Amino acid sequence: MDFGIHGRVALVAGGSKGMGYEVARMLAAEGARVGVVARTAKHIDTAVAQIRDEGGEAVGVSADFSVEDEINRAVAEITEAFGPPLICVTQADFHVRGFFDEITRYEDYVDSYRTYTMAQVYALHAVLPAMKEAGWGRFVHIGSATAKEPQFRPPHTVANATRPSTVGLLKSVSDEYARYGITINTIAPGWIGTKTTNFYLENHEGLTDPAARAEWLIKKAGVPAGRIGDPAEIASTIAYLCSDLAGYVNGLYIAVDGGHHRSAF
Repeated sequence: MDFGIHGRVALVAGGSKGMGYEVARMLAAEGARVGVVARTAKHIDTAVAQIRDEGGEAVGVSADFSVEDEINRAVAEITEAFGPPLICVTQADFHVRGFFDEITRYEDYVDSYRTYTMAQVYALHAVLPAMKEAGWGRFVHIGSATAKEPQFRPPHTVANATRPSTVGLLKSVSDEYARYGITINTIAPGWIGTKTTNFYLENHEGLTDPAARAEWLIKKAGVPAGRIGDPAEIASTIAYLCSDLAGYVNGLYIAVDGGHHRSAF
């Protein structure tokens, strides 16, 4: 299947590892010219080298994608290398776990909002002008299920309070820019097999045996599939949303979680 994005320029935040890396690989395999943005240079270099070894085009940019100036610099460097990114995949990372009574540093809520929502404001302002001029654009945010169904165990009170604002922002902006051929969507991963998830399951739940882990996922976590997802299962959904074929899929919050989301709507 031809996704129709050969030669398009893509920016993938967090593209050096995990879900972001799989997105970068898949977009490069479709012929996109990919800018891998992350904080750690050695991980960026490894990801870029692997993509190039597979026949893709990629450059790396070391930047903190929660800081406005860093976002603008990353977009500028990718634009210099390949042209303006008309595909932008973002994600944020802010972990402060705890129940309400345990969150005693109230600024954690503010910092969470800055990391999750303001970073999208900065990124949108950085990439939308070129997308609007081109009459085509794809913006996908890798969000979280907590935006729609607040997580209780493990406790994510801070994220539960701030994640929904990001979805509301992106839905609002998608309405404004749809007429210009630009789509803006949010992906909500469930329990995905990343380093963070595996660390939690092993060190907090004591789960190393596959059978015990499957039972826990079904009975305790409420994942009907009984397994954690593969990062490629997230990436393939995102790659589709970045395609020409997905031009009529816009403003959505899409859960990819093995059935963990319980509402039918």
